Amino acid sequence: MILELDHTLGCGQVFRWRKEGEEWRGVVDGRLAVLRQDGERISKAGMSDERFASYFRLEDDLERIYGELGRDELLSSYFQRYRGLRLIRQDPWECMASYVLATNANIPRIQGMIERVCRTFGTEMDGYFTFPTPGQLLDRCERAEGCGLGYRCGRFIELARLAYREEIDFPGLMAMDYEDCVRELIELPGIGPKVADCVSVFSLEHLEAFPVDVRIRKAMAELYGIEGNYRNVNRRSRERFGRWAGYAQEYIYYAYGR
Repeated sequence: MILELDHTLGCGQVFRWRKEGEEWRGVVDGRLAVLRQDGERISKAGMSDERFASYFRLEDDLERIYGELGRDELLSSYFQRYRGLRLIRQDPWECMASYVLATNANIPRIQGMIERVCRTFGTEMDGYFTFPTPGQLLDRCERAEGCGLGYRCGRFIELARLAYREEIDFPGLMAMDYEDCVRELIELPGIGPKVADCVSVFSLEHLEAFPVDVRIRKAMAELYGIEGNYRNVNRRSRERFGRWAGYAQEYIYYAYGR
């Protein structure tokens, strides 16, 4: 098993994990999970072996991914430096709602908004809070105004309303091909191309997705000469990196920001 918790949980793909001393703490499936890594050994509380393997996508053959993408010398150097960074298989509702809140905000602000939402609407467990279900949000939706969400607030509640009515077909989105999935996602409130790609790669099994934010746009221009609008950078990057473009994106994002 190749997995490095510090890279995987600290690279920016997921927002609610915190490192306290030598332990990583987060809420998964409504339960507090506590992970600690010592070399290749990872101790875990609050997650079964099966859930741990699914959450961290241990079925993804990193050696094979490194081999296929490693013909790119730059990526090869990133793979050596940040070996063990894996994409996480996030809960689709939490991932979608979180990235809607993440629009046009830096990571500290995103984390702050999500934490306030969880404390306002979620269920408490020993000082930690679950990510609220759509029903929990709608039961007290008037409180959302106090969470500092700004213009995102209305879109966030409308998204919860659609999810509560089961008008968002998460299994169906997973079963679609990537292009169809993105077209469906951008019809939802608060979801543009970048959020659609984030949701696709982090929760809907479309590992060829390549989210393009400000950092990635700069990185692709400087490192690969790939420039233009969102659609152009996204398309050319996916053509370059192929079926593992999502992994390439996360390594580039992490390395370029350090």
